[in-house]
Amino acid sequence: MTAPPLTSVVSDRTDVELAAVFERVWEARGYETRVRFRGPDVHVEAAGETPEGATRELRIWITTTGTVTADKTSAFVRRCERAGIEPYVAAVGGGRVAPDAHRRGLVVLDAPALAVEIRETGVESFVRDLAAREEPAATNWLGERIEGRGGDGDDGTEGERDEAEGDEADRLTRREALKKAGTYVAGGLVTYLAVERVSDVVQQSPELRAAVARHAVWVDDRLPDVALPTVEWSLPTPQPLSEESTLPNRTTAVATPTNATTIPYGDLRTNPESYAGTTVTYTGRVEETMERDEVRLALVAVEDDRGRLSGDVVARWPTGRFFGDDIGFRLLADERVRLWGVVAGEGSISGGVQYPRIDVSVLEKS
Repeated sequence: MTAPPLTSVVSDRTDVELAAVFERVWEARGYETRVRFRGPDVHVEAAGETPEGATRELRIWITTTGTVTADKTSAFVRRCERAGIEPYVAAVGGGRVAPDAHRRGLVVLDAPALAVEIRETGVESFVRDLAAREEPAATNWLGERIEGRGGDGDDGTEGERDEAEGDEADRLTRREALKKAGTYVAGGLVTYLAVERVSDVVQQSPELRAAVARHAVWVDDRLPDVALPTVEWSLPTPQPLSEESTLPNRTTAVATPTNATTIPYGDLRTNPESYAGTTVTYTGRVEETMERDEVRLALVAVEDDRGRLSGDVVARWPTGRFFGDDIGFRLLADERVRLWGVVAGEGSISGGVQYPRIDVSVLEKS
Protein backbone atom coordinates (compact mmCIF):
# COMPACT_ATOMS: atom_id res chain seq x y z
CA MET A 1 0.00 0.00 0.00
CA THR A 2 1.28 3.44 -0.91
CA ALA A 3 2.34 5.54 2.10
CA PRO A 4 0.27 8.72 2.62
CA PRO A 5 1.90 12.03 1.62
CA LEU A 6 4.07 13.56 4.34
CA THR A 7 2.00 16.75 4.26
CA SER A 8 -1.12 14.72 5.09
CA VAL A 9 0.67 12.89 7.92
CA VAL A 10 1.82 16.22 9.39
CA SER A 11 -1.67 17.74 9.12
CA ASP A 12 -3.18 14.90 11.18
CA ARG A 13 -0.86 15.36 14.17
CA THR A 14 -1.87 16.91 17.50
CA ASP A 15 -0.17 19.90 19.15
CA VAL A 16 1.91 17.67 21.42
CA GLU A 17 2.91 15.34 18.58
CA LEU A 18 4.00 18.33 16.49
CA ALA A 19 6.00 19.55 19.48
CA ALA A 20 7.87 16.22 19.38
CA VAL A 21 8.41 16.66 15.65
CA PHE A 22 9.82 20.18 16.05
CA GLU A 23 12.07 18.95 18.86
CA ARG A 24 13.49 16.28 16.56
CA VAL A 25 13.91 18.73 13.64
CA TRP A 26 15.89 21.26 15.64
CA GLU A 27 17.88 18.67 17.55
CA ALA A 28 18.95 17.31 14.16
CA ARG A 29 20.37 20.78 13.48
CA GLY A 30 22.37 20.71 16.71
CA TYR A 31 20.07 22.91 18.78
CA GLU A 32 18.98 22.41 22.37
CA THR A 33 15.17 22.23 22.55
CA ARG A 34 12.41 22.22 25.13
CA VAL A 35 8.61 22.24 25.16
CA ARG A 36 6.71 24.75 27.27
CA PHE A 37 2.99 24.99 27.96
CA ARG A 38 1.61 28.51 28.27
CA GLY A 39 -2.02 28.05 29.29
CA PRO A 40 -3.65 26.06 26.44
CA ASP A 41 -0.82 26.90 24.02
CA VAL A 42 2.19 24.71 23.21
CA HIS A 43 5.54 26.36 22.50
CA VAL A 44 8.80 24.76 21.36
CA GLU A 45 11.98 26.70 22.11
CA ALA A 46 15.31 26.02 20.41
CA ALA A 47 18.73 27.55 21.02
CA GLY A 48 22.01 26.92 19.21
CA GLU A 49 24.56 28.27 16.77
CA THR A 50 24.24 29.02 13.08
CA PRO A 51 26.82 27.67 10.60
CA GLU A 52 28.46 31.10 10.82
CA GLY A 53 28.90 30.72 14.60
CA ALA A 54 26.23 33.22 15.67
CA THR A 55 23.94 32.42 18.59
CA ARG A 56 20.32 31.87 17.61
CA GLU A 57 17.15 31.35 19.66
CA LEU A 58 13.63 30.80 18.39
CA ARG A 59 10.19 30.06 19.80
CA ILE A 60 7.54 28.14 17.83
CA TRP A 61 3.89 28.56 18.80
CA ILE A 62 1.95 25.47 17.65
CA THR A 63 -1.77 25.44 16.93
CA THR A 64 -3.81 22.72 15.23
CA THR A 65 -7.34 23.72 16.20
CA GLY A 66 -7.70 27.49 16.68
CA THR A 67 -7.25 30.75 14.83
CA VAL A 68 -4.34 33.00 15.80
CA THR A 69 -5.67 36.56 15.85
CA ALA A 70 -3.87 39.86 15.37
CA ASP A 71 -3.86 40.78 19.06
CA LYS A 72 -2.39 37.38 19.97
CA THR A 73 0.43 37.62 17.44
CA SER A 74 1.19 41.19 18.54
CA ALA A 75 1.66 40.08 22.14
CA PHE A 76 3.62 36.99 21.10
CA VAL A 77 5.99 38.92 18.83
CA ARG A 78 6.47 41.63 21.47
CA ARG A 79 7.46 39.08 24.12
CA CYS A 80 9.88 37.38 21.74
CA GLU A 81 11.48 40.67 20.69
CA ARG A 82 12.06 41.66 24.31
CA ALA A 83 13.81 38.34 24.94
CA GLY A 84 15.82 38.45 21.70
CA ILE A 85 14.03 35.35 20.32
CA GLU A 86 12.84 34.74 16.74
CA PRO A 87 9.03 34.25 16.68
CA TYR A 88 7.46 31.39 14.69
CA VAL A 89 3.83 30.26 14.44
CA ALA A 90 3.06 26.76 13.16
CA ALA A 91 -0.59 26.64 12.03
CA VAL A 92 -1.17 23.04 10.93
CA GLY A 93 -4.26 20.91 10.34
CA GLY A 94 -7.18 22.92 11.71
CA GLY A 95 -4.94 25.78 12.87
CA ARG A 96 -5.19 29.13 11.11
CA VAL A 97 -3.48 32.52 11.19
CA ALA A 98 -5.90 35.41 10.60
CA PRO A 99 -5.13 37.48 7.46
CA ASP A 100 -4.45 40.60 9.56
CA ALA A 101 -2.33 38.73 12.14
CA HIS A 102 0.93 38.67 10.17
CA ARG A 103 3.68 40.82 11.72
CA ARG A 104 7.13 41.86 10.62
CA GLY A 105 9.66 39.26 11.71
CA LEU A 106 7.00 36.59 12.39
CA VAL A 107 7.60 33.35 10.47
CA VAL A 108 4.41 31.38 9.71
CA LEU A 109 4.74 27.65 9.00
CA ASP A 110 2.04 25.45 7.48
CA ALA A 111 2.01 21.71 6.79
CA PRO A 112 3.88 21.90 3.44
CA ALA A 113 6.59 24.14 4.94
CA LEU A 114 7.00 21.78 7.90
CA ALA A 115 7.20 18.80 5.54
CA VAL A 116 10.13 20.49 3.74
CA GLU A 117 11.97 21.01 7.06
CA ILE A 118 11.33 17.38 8.05
CA ARG A 119 12.88 16.11 4.81
CA GLU A 120 15.82 18.53 5.00
CA THR A 121 16.76 17.33 8.49
CA GLY A 122 16.22 13.64 7.75
CA VAL A 123 13.57 12.94 10.41
CA GLU A 124 10.79 11.76 8.10
CA SER A 125 11.00 8.18 9.44
CA PHE A 126 10.44 9.49 12.99
CA VAL A 127 7.29 11.37 11.89
CA ARG A 128 5.86 8.35 10.08
CA ASP A 129 6.66 6.09 13.03
CA LEU A 130 4.89 8.57 15.30
CA ALA A 131 1.79 8.32 13.12
CA ALA A 132 2.02 4.51 12.94
CA ARG A 133 1.92 4.19 16.74
CA GLU A 134 -1.74 5.27 16.88
CA GLU A 135 -4.15 2.76 18.49
CA PRO A 136 -6.29 0.68 16.05
CA ALA A 137 -9.79 2.04 15.50
CA ALA A 138 -11.40 -1.13 16.90
CA THR A 139 -10.02 -0.61 20.43
CA ASN A 140 -10.18 2.14 23.00
CA TRP A 141 -7.15 3.57 24.78
CA LEU A 142 -7.27 0.83 27.41
CA GLY A 143 -6.86 -1.84 24.74
CA GLU A 144 -10.50 -3.04 25.05
CA ARG A 145 -12.62 -3.93 22.07
CA ILE A 146 -15.44 -1.56 21.22
CA GLU A 147 -18.79 -3.39 20.94
CA GLY A 148 -19.95 -3.97 17.41
CA ARG A 149 -16.50 -3.38 15.87
CA GLY A 150 -13.46 -5.54 15.09
CA GLY A 151 -15.09 -9.01 15.43
CA ASP A 152 -16.60 -11.06 18.22
CA GLY A 153 -16.33 -9.30 21.55
CA ASP A 154 -16.59 -12.57 23.52
CA ASP A 155 -13.31 -13.85 22.02
CA GLY A 156 -11.46 -10.75 23.15
CA THR A 157 -12.87 -10.98 26.65
CA GLU A 158 -11.94 -14.66 26.95
CA GLY A 159 -8.42 -13.92 25.75
CA GLU A 160 -7.99 -11.26 28.37
CA ARG A 161 -9.27 -13.66 31.05
CA ASP A 162 -6.80 -16.36 30.00
CA GLU A 163 -3.93 -13.89 30.05
CA ALA A 164 -4.90 -12.67 33.53
CA GLU A 165 -5.08 -16.21 34.89
CA GLY A 166 -1.49 -16.82 33.81
CA ASP A 167 -0.12 -13.99 35.93
CA GLU A 168 0.70 -14.09 39.60
CA ALA A 169 -2.19 -13.21 41.88
CA ASP A 170 -0.42 -10.22 43.39
CA ARG A 171 0.52 -8.59 40.06
CA LEU A 172 -1.53 -6.21 37.95
CA THR A 173 -2.39 -7.20 34.39
CA ARG A 174 -1.64 -4.71 31.63
CA ARG A 175 -5.30 -3.85 31.35
CA GLU A 176 -5.67 -3.35 35.12
CA ALA A 177 -2.49 -1.25 35.22
CA LEU A 178 -3.70 0.96 32.41
CA LYS A 179 -7.10 1.36 34.04
CA LYS A 180 -5.38 2.34 37.27
CA ALA A 181 -3.18 4.77 35.36
CA GLY A 182 -6.25 6.23 33.69
CA THR A 183 -7.82 6.81 37.08
CA TYR A 184 -4.78 8.73 38.29
CA VAL A 185 -4.33 10.69 35.07
CA ALA A 186 -7.97 11.55 34.43
CA GLY A 187 -8.99 11.95 38.04
CA GLY A 188 -5.89 13.37 39.68
CA LEU A 189 -2.76 14.21 37.71
CA VAL A 190 -4.34 16.14 34.84
CA THR A 191 -6.59 18.04 37.22
CA TYR A 192 -3.67 18.89 39.47
CA LEU A 193 -1.48 20.11 36.61
CA ALA A 194 -4.30 22.29 35.28
CA VAL A 195 -5.01 23.76 38.71
CA GLU A 196 -1.30 24.30 39.39
CA ARG A 197 -1.10 26.64 36.43
CA VAL A 198 -3.77 28.98 37.80
CA SER A 199 -3.85 28.46 41.56
CA ASP A 200 -1.35 30.03 43.91
CA VAL A 201 -2.69 27.85 46.73
CA VAL A 202 -1.77 24.62 44.97
CA GLN A 203 1.62 25.97 43.87
CA GLN A 204 2.45 26.67 47.50
CA SER A 205 1.60 23.13 48.68
CA PRO A 206 4.63 20.80 48.81
CA GLU A 207 2.37 18.01 50.12
CA LEU A 208 0.29 18.00 46.93
CA ARG A 209 3.39 18.17 44.75
CA ALA A 210 4.92 15.21 46.58
CA ALA A 211 1.69 13.18 46.28
CA VAL A 212 1.50 13.74 42.53
CA ALA A 213 5.18 12.82 42.16
CA ARG A 214 4.53 9.49 43.94
CA HIS A 215 1.55 8.71 41.72
CA ALA A 216 3.52 9.64 38.59
CA VAL A 217 6.27 7.18 39.55
CA TRP A 218 3.66 4.44 40.06
CA VAL A 219 2.14 5.14 36.63
CA ASP A 220 5.53 5.28 34.88
CA ASP A 221 6.50 1.84 36.24
CA ARG A 222 3.45 0.19 34.63
CA LEU A 223 2.89 1.99 31.33
CA PRO A 224 4.53 0.87 28.05
CA ASP A 225 7.30 3.07 26.62
CA VAL A 226 5.90 5.98 24.61
CA ALA A 227 8.07 8.61 22.92
CA LEU A 228 6.89 12.02 24.08
CA PRO A 229 8.55 15.45 23.86
CA THR A 230 10.64 16.68 26.75
CA VAL A 231 8.22 18.88 28.69
CA GLU A 232 9.16 21.77 30.95
CA TRP A 233 6.47 23.26 33.16
CA SER A 234 8.22 26.62 33.54
CA LEU A 235 9.67 25.79 36.96
CA PRO A 236 13.26 27.11 36.84
CA THR A 237 16.09 25.95 39.05
CA PRO A 238 15.51 27.54 42.48
CA GLN A 239 17.69 30.58 43.06
CA PRO A 240 18.00 32.03 46.58
CA LEU A 241 17.63 35.73 47.23
CA SER A 242 20.83 37.67 47.46
CA GLU A 243 22.01 38.50 50.96
CA GLU A 244 21.48 42.20 50.41
CA SER A 245 17.81 41.72 49.56
CA THR A 246 15.43 44.27 50.98
CA LEU A 247 12.52 41.80 51.02
CA PRO A 248 10.97 40.98 54.40
CA ASN A 249 11.24 37.31 55.39
CA ARG A 250 7.71 36.71 56.62
CA THR A 251 4.13 37.31 55.57
CA THR A 252 2.87 40.59 56.95
CA ALA A 253 0.40 43.30 56.02
CA VAL A 254 2.39 46.38 55.06
CA ALA A 255 0.93 49.88 54.96
CA THR A 256 1.22 51.86 51.74
CA PRO A 257 4.46 53.94 51.88
CA THR A 258 3.79 57.66 52.14
CA ASN A 259 7.14 58.71 50.68
CA ALA A 260 6.82 56.75 47.41
CA THR A 261 7.65 58.56 44.17
CA THR A 262 7.30 57.69 40.50
CA ILE A 263 10.68 57.97 38.78
CA PRO A 264 10.35 58.58 35.01
CA TYR A 265 10.86 55.19 33.40
CA GLY A 266 13.53 56.43 30.99
CA ASP A 267 15.70 57.57 33.90
CA LEU A 268 15.10 54.39 35.88
CA ARG A 269 15.87 52.15 32.89
CA THR A 270 19.09 54.01 32.05
CA ASN A 271 20.66 53.74 35.50
CA PRO A 272 18.61 51.70 38.00
CA GLU A 273 21.58 51.28 40.35
CA SER A 274 21.65 55.01 41.05
CA TYR A 275 18.09 54.81 42.42
CA ALA A 276 18.70 51.74 44.61
CA GLY A 277 16.90 52.11 47.95
CA THR A 278 14.39 54.66 46.60
CA THR A 279 10.74 53.96 47.48
CA VAL A 280 8.63 54.05 44.31
CA THR A 281 5.12 53.35 43.09
CA TYR A 282 3.94 52.39 39.61
CA THR A 283 0.77 51.32 37.85
CA GLY A 284 0.87 48.86 34.98
CA ARG A 285 -0.18 45.54 33.48
CA VAL A 286 1.22 42.12 34.34
CA GLU A 287 2.85 40.44 31.33
CA GLU A 288 4.39 37.31 32.85
CA THR A 289 4.82 35.67 36.24
CA MET A 290 7.21 33.07 37.62
CA GLU A 291 8.01 31.36 40.91
CA ARG A 292 11.54 30.50 42.05
CA ASP A 293 11.66 28.48 45.23
CA GLU A 294 10.26 30.96 47.78
CA VAL A 295 10.34 34.03 45.53
CA ARG A 296 7.59 35.27 43.21
CA LEU A 297 8.48 37.39 40.15
CA ALA A 298 6.32 39.37 37.74
CA LEU A 299 7.19 41.32 34.61
CA VAL A 300 5.05 44.46 34.72
CA ALA A 301 4.66 46.96 31.87
CA VAL A 302 4.38 50.26 33.76
CA GLU A 303 2.50 53.37 32.64
CA ASP A 304 3.48 57.02 32.60
CA ASP A 305 1.36 59.83 34.06
CA ARG A 306 -0.79 59.82 30.89
CA GLY A 307 -1.56 56.11 31.08
CA ARG A 308 0.79 55.15 28.22
CA LEU A 309 3.03 52.10 28.55
CA SER A 310 6.61 53.18 29.23
CA GLY A 311 8.53 49.92 29.68
CA ASP A 312 8.99 46.87 31.87
CA VAL A 313 10.08 46.38 35.45
CA VAL A 314 10.68 43.15 37.36
CA ALA A 315 8.58 43.04 40.54
CA ARG A 316 9.76 40.64 43.26
CA TRP A 317 8.34 39.51 46.60
CA PRO A 318 8.34 36.42 48.86
CA THR A 319 5.92 33.64 47.91
CA GLY A 320 2.82 33.78 50.10
CA ARG A 321 3.12 37.49 50.87
CA PHE A 322 0.05 38.41 48.83
CA PHE A 323 -3.16 36.71 47.72
CA GLY A 324 -4.18 35.88 51.26
CA ASP A 325 -6.57 37.92 53.36
CA ASP A 326 -4.99 41.27 52.49
CA ILE A 327 -6.12 41.41 48.83
CA GLY A 328 -8.77 39.43 47.02
CA PHE A 329 -7.56 38.79 43.47
CA ARG A 330 -5.21 36.44 41.66
CA LEU A 331 -2.22 37.71 39.70
CA LEU A 332 -2.97 36.88 36.06
CA ALA A 333 -1.52 37.96 32.73
CA ASP A 334 -2.92 41.36 31.63
CA GLU A 335 -4.05 42.10 35.20
CA ARG A 336 -3.78 45.85 35.91
CA VAL A 337 -2.06 46.48 39.23
CA ARG A 338 -0.46 49.19 41.33
CA LEU A 339 2.65 48.38 43.30
CA TRP A 340 4.81 50.04 45.93
CA GLY A 341 8.33 48.98 46.73
CA VAL A 342 12.04 49.74 46.77
CA VAL A 343 14.31 49.93 43.73
CA ALA A 344 16.91 47.13 43.96
CA GLY A 345 19.06 47.52 40.85
CA GLU A 346 18.41 45.21 37.90
CA GLY A 347 16.95 41.74 37.51
CA SER A 348 15.29 39.39 35.02
CA ILE A 349 12.33 37.07 35.24
CA SER A 350 13.91 34.04 33.53
CA GLY A 351 17.59 34.81 33.05
CA GLY A 352 17.05 36.92 29.92
CA VAL A 353 16.88 40.67 29.43
CA GLN A 354 17.66 42.75 32.53
CA TYR A 355 15.11 45.34 33.68
CA PRO A 356 14.86 47.65 36.70
CA ARG A 357 13.91 45.51 39.71
CA ILE A 358 11.53 46.54 42.47
CA ASP A 359 11.22 44.63 45.73
CA VAL A 360 7.49 44.96 46.35
CA SER A 361 5.98 45.71 49.73
CA VAL A 362 2.37 46.51 48.69
CA LEU A 363 0.41 45.24 45.68
CA GLU A 364 -3.14 46.23 44.74
CA LYS A 365 -5.51 45.58 41.87
CA SER A 366 -5.90 48.82 39.93
